[in-house]
This record gives sequence, C-alpha cells and structure tokens, in this order.
Amino acid sequence: MSEKPNKKNAIGFPPPLLGDAPYRMPVLAETEDWVALEKPAGVGTRAYPWDDEPDMDAALNAQLQAGKPELVRRGASLFASVYYLDPVISGVALFAKNREALADLRNRFGSGDCRFRFQFVTAAQPTGGAASMRADAPLLPHNVKPKMIPSTAKGKKAFTDFKRIAESAKGWALWEAEVDFFRPQHVRAHAAVMEIPVLGDSLYGGPEAPSQRDLHPKKQRAGLNLPAFHGVALHLAEVQIIPGEPDATIHCAPPKHLRLLLRRMGLSE
Repeated sequence: MSEKPNKKNAIGFPPPLLGDAPYRMPVLAETEDWVALEKPAGVGTRAYPWDDEPDMDAALNAQLQAGKPELVRRGASLFASVYYLDPVISGVALFAKNREALADLRNRFGSGDCRFRFQFVTAAQPTGGAASMRADAPLLPHNVKPKMIPSTAKGKKAFTDFKRIAESAKGWALWEAEVDFFRPQHVRAHAAVMEIPVLGDSLYGGPEAPSQRDLHPKKQRAGLNLPAFHGVALHLAEVQIIPGEPDATIHCAPPKHLRLLLRRMGLSE
C-alpha cells in the first residue's frame, strides 16, 4: 500500500462524535472489505472499560446510519474495528466493512496471522545495552489500576520483539516493537518490563518529555522551558494483514509532532 495517503481521501468526524474537536482522518488503504484510517492520539478505536475517550466504531456507524455520503459510497454495511488500539497510540486503525470480513479479520488477528510494527521513543540505555531483545512476560490486567502487569501465574501469553533503530547523543533512542498479536497496552507494558518505557507514559514509568531548552541549549527565546512533546511517544507504523503480501501491508508515517520530536532529538535524518 502507498506510504503517502491522499489527503483528499479522508473521513471527517464533526463534534461531538469524537469530542469537542473536529477530525479528518486520511484513508491509508481500502478494499471492498476493509478500510484503514490514520488515527491520531486521543481517540479510541472501540469502547473499552479503561477508556473515557469517545470511540471510532460508534462515530463511524452513527454517520453511516445517518447516510453521510463519504461513508455510504464505501459500500459498507457496518464499520467495526479489527483490533483495539490504546487511545494514546497514533497510527493504523483498521475497520471491517461487513460482518463476513469482520469475522475473517478478527480471526486472523486473534490467531496471530498478522504482523504489527510499532515505533516509540525512550531514554537511551547505558553503554553496552542490547540492541535487540524479546519480551515474553505473560500479562494480566491490574485488579485496581487501568494497566497491565506481568504475571507468570495468571497472565496470558504475550510476546514482543524489540529492536533499537537509532540513538542520539542527546540521550534518547528510537525503538521498534514487533508483535503478531497484542493485548491492551501490550507494547507499553513490555517496554517497561524490558526497562525501556515509552517517553510520556507515566502509567508505566516512562521518562518525561524534555524541554525545548534541553534539545536546543544554545538557543535563546521565549517558550524554551515548555515540553518538546505532549502525550505518549508510541506509534503503530505498519500492519501486515497477510505477511509477505505488499498489497496487504498498510504503512502510516508518524504524526507531524512526533516527526518533529525525532528530528530535534537527532533520531531521524
């Protein structure tokens, strides 16, 4: 699939469907059975007990039932998220367009037949830290807090392959996390277990975002003491619905504010 979605091919969400702000999400890829949207951080894909954010499943179906032309012309009888993506995560959100496709895609996801590649920022490891590693801690929902915890006794199987892809002299690193199935907050929890918690993820002990002054110590201007990033620096960059088939692979570039952070940290060209 193309890595540069046509911005004119997008789906709008006027208030109050996804909160007080309007959204217009580019279509990353589409077939007669599914559509992939570029989800920003701050909205959910589906309702979940831990989340207060409005969800895209409800917003899409409300507009379809109301006869919104840009949804009706897609030939969908419904819209249903294939997997749950934490609201704090930006990236590929995949929705089935009919019940048959939904059953097939959720079966693929639940059977581990798909492949997902996340990217995230964390603090650089001490010199000599491993550049790749695998987390296999079983995960269990905390009985009080809205988070996952490792539990060999009661947790469910979970695996994540981590690979460091860039590190800067400013003390930050860019990692990839690959999974073939993921649970709620899966990557965030495993990153914390491996002592590379995601920047901005206070729930899992992630480092705070640096200030503008930290990244540009020689500059003198107003606002340099403000954080250089807001939110959790975690992004779902690629989804392989059928691994090995380019036409079934969906790419999503990081959002503009995350790309800017990577440049300022020296983690991108």
